[in-house]
Amino acid sequence: MILYLITNTPKLYRNSYKWVETRQNLEELSGDACIVLHYSQVTLSLLERIRPWAICHSGGSAMYSDMPESYWEIIRQWPGPQIGFCAGHQFIAYAFGSKLKRMRKLRPQEPDPAGCQSTRARQFKEWGVYPVQILQPDPLFQGCKPVIYVQEFHFWEVTQLSPELQLLASSATCKVQAFKHQHKFIYGTQFHPEIFSQRYPDGKKIVSNFFHLARAEAARLQLPVDC
Repeated sequence: MILYLITNTPKLYRNSYKWVETRQNLEELSGDACIVLHYSQVTLSLLERIRPWAICHSGGSAMYSDMPESYWEIIRQWPGPQIGFCAGHQFIAYAFGSKLKRMRKLRPQEPDPAGCQSTRARQFKEWGVYPVQILQPDPLFQGCKPVIYVQEFHFWEVTQLSPELQLLASSATCKVQAFKHQHKFIYGTQFHPEIFSQRYPDGKKIVSNFFHLARAEAARLQLPVDC
């Protein structure tokens, strides 16, 4: 069993079902059942009972200042494989001492990448499909070209990684697009690999690679890797 850990605010979690499609994608790519829980519902003691062999931290709208200590304990102390997407990537980086901030303001006459959908006027953001350069060879990117095309939806970013996190990928407008922990099986991607299409399949390959690697690590840790 795997866990999709939602990082939206409680209100958005209750009122949105966008996670349903993501859960289906994660189940397809992992070959296992996926349970969905909000960050406020999960503790280390619960993880010890359900023992997921991989945890995927979602993108979302909650602020790092909103998160309870129990959430940071999960990131830092749970021994099993973890990956964070978008906000989940930022939270993981923050948990290990990295720096976060809003992206820059839009320049005069610069169009908003989110167009009429924008809820943050005059705020630069990555919104849509962007090219991302792989900087370091890593099994997470096995089978990918040096430049991947992936979905982005964010206006916050990691600006400085802590020493134990290794930079793996960057884009022209966001330096920290992917990282891994140098001593734990933990990854983060600023982009959304869990959102993919036939035209832009790179994310699908990355998530598949993560689950392939995570299964082997989970077996080493004696976490159950079957439904």
